[in-house]
This record gives sequence, C-alpha cells and structure tokens, in this order.
Amino acid sequence: MTQSHDAIIIGAGVIGVSIAFHLAERGLKPLILERKTVASGATGHSSGLVRMHYDLKAESELAFVSFSKYFTNWRERVGGECGFMRTGFLQIAKREHEDKLRGNVANQQRIGIKTSIITAGDVKKLAPDFLTDQFDFAAYEPDSGYADATLTTNSMLDSAKRNGATLTQNCEVTAIHTAGAHVTGVSTNQGDFSAPVIVNAAGTWAAHVARMANVSVPLETWTHDVAFLHRPPSLGTFPAVIDDTVNCYFRPEGSALILAAGEDESMRNEAPDAEDQTPTPNFLNNLIDNMVRRIPKIEESGLHSVHVGRDGLTPDQRPIFGAAGPAGFYLACGLSGTGFKISPAAGAGMSELILDGRSKTVDISPFRFERFAEGQLIKGEFEYGHIWK
Repeated sequence: MTQSHDAIIIGAGVIGVSIAFHLAERGLKPLILERKTVASGATGHSSGLVRMHYDLKAESELAFVSFSKYFTNWRERVGGECGFMRTGFLQIAKREHEDKLRGNVANQQRIGIKTSIITAGDVKKLAPDFLTDQFDFAAYEPDSGYADATLTTNSMLDSAKRNGATLTQNCEVTAIHTAGAHVTGVSTNQGDFSAPVIVNAAGTWAAHVARMANVSVPLETWTHDVAFLHRPPSLGTFPAVIDDTVNCYFRPEGSALILAAGEDESMRNEAPDAEDQTPTPNFLNNLIDNMVRRIPKIEESGLHSVHVGRDGLTPDQRPIFGAAGPAGFYLACGLSGTGFKISPAAGAGMSELILDGRSKTVDISPFRFERFAEGQLIKGEFEYGHIWK
C-alpha cells in the first residue's frame, strides 16, 4: 500500500533536514528518505565552520541569517543543541587580493555582518603564534566560529519530527513517478511513497536522483580530506581561519585538537558510493608544510586522525536551489563543500519557494538551476576564484 505525504525529501543531510524542519513548521507532514543514515554523507564529514565571509553577497546573506537567527539562538529557535563555539574567524587574503577583500567586507557590512579589515599586526595580537609576514590584511569576524554538523542535523530533525515530519533510513529511491508533467511520488527498496512535492537533497547522489526525473544536473563528485591534529601544548589561542596565502583552513577542535584541511588536490569524479576512506597520498605532508608557514609550532604536533568526505560540486562551485523538470520537483544540492553554515537559511528559503512561490527570508533565486542552461554561472562581486583547485 502506498503511503501518502505532503512532501518527500530525498537525503537526510543538514540541507534536507533543514527543509523538512521548515516545512513542518509551516504545517506540512514531510517524509525524509535516506539511503543510509542521518548525516552519513557530506554533513557527517563537514568541518563545521560558521562564518560569513564569501565573495558573493547572496552567500554571505544566507550565512548571516543562519548565524544571527539560528546558530547563536539555537536552543530557542530550533531546540536542542548545535555545538556552536565562538572562536572568531579570519579570512587571510593574498596581497594581490586586498581590493577584493575590502570590497567583500564592505558588502558584508552593508548586510549587517560584524566584520572589519585588520592588519597583519592585529592578527599577531589575536594569535601570537602566527607568522604574519606573508600578508598585510585580513577580514575578521569576532563572533564567528564553528559548530557540530551532526548535532545540528539531529536537533533539527528532532524538532521536525515533533511537528509531524517522519524519517525512513536505509531507504534507497529507485524511481520518481510523474503524471501530467507533475511529480506524484517515488519507489524505493522499502516500497512506494506518494507526494505532490519531491526535493532532491541527495548530496553526491543528487545527479543520479535527478536523472530519475529526466533532469540533467551538472555535478561532479568532489572528495575532500580533513585531518585532526594534536594541539601542541605550547600553542596559544587562535581563531578559525581560511588562509588563501597557504591554501588551507583550520580551526580549534575543543581544547586538545586542531581540524585542518587543504584547498587543493581534492579528487574528482569518484563514484557516489565510493567507500574508500584513504586520503590522497600527499595530503598530510602538504597540509603540514603549508600550516607550518603560518603556525611553526605545528611541527610539534602529531596526527590524531583523518577522514574523507564527499559532496557534489557544480561548475561554478555554488549551490543549486530551485525548481527543475516536472512540476513539484526541486533541487537543493551541489553545495560544493560549503553548505553547512548556510543550511538553516537555505532550508527556510526552500520551504518558502515550495509553499509561497518565492523565498522571502533570503533571496535564493541567484542559485536557480536554469543558470547553467543560460550560461550564467555565478561570479562573486569581488571574486577570489574557485575555492577548490
């Protein structure tokens, strides 16, 4: 017997769960279908940065609303915990990008983000163990930091369930059904489910799922290695950092570890169901070499662990949010490794698009699927170039 729901969301990562949370708040009874378990894909391997510096105003707006309306007010707004830790955040830019850095900070200040340009000397005061001779300026967000992506997802899921959402795990979608050019439901390895709305939030599987609805999504699988390093006992405090001058990012992980990753050498086009958790051969050596250029005391560190995460990467390395193909079919995919920090506002925007015809909390129309066919790939107002090389 086919089970009927108000909406079906394919994928129980942080984006899919956020959409379910917001739809349930509006009174719908959505069903989340997950081929494995909650947060088992990109979300469970997220680095969890909560920051607002982007070279695209629309992404900064999504991150700002997520930060100001959700992460800093999680228990009251959502319920439960998200694990947010305020460490401050630095975006260190190459000298040739100083004008772009200033332009992006000005855009963000107009949005209402608490951010400013500080000097290398100011950075040295914030993080005395940093070498600061390779750059002149950085953007600084004193209130940003990081959160726990799995905890965030599960607390949103708990709230969504309280409002009537349901979850079926270990449930793989095998077909999407339509009638009269409108979606009607799905077939899975656990039976059939019907709904007039289907949201594809399937992460690395999103292109595969979209093909079931005769939609071709330009996604490639992107693999990213992340290391946890033992924190040297003599290392002082430091904020979360994206450092374009040494091609890596890092942040504290509690008091004993450092999370760190590079911005290049990521693998492309592995199968979505690839199970290999082995980092690329030069990952760790290159990461340490780069980090030592910023924090010499990293030489005193040691490896705690490495994990390998995978996400869907679009041609412009920006998300896809919007309708596509048959009526009632929506895409929320291609997050390109930066989806966690925008997930609350993105879920709100998608729920508004589905129910009201347009997003209101934040305008997500720049991320419409049609941009690829139109040849209108997204470019930042003061772009630094692609994050992932």
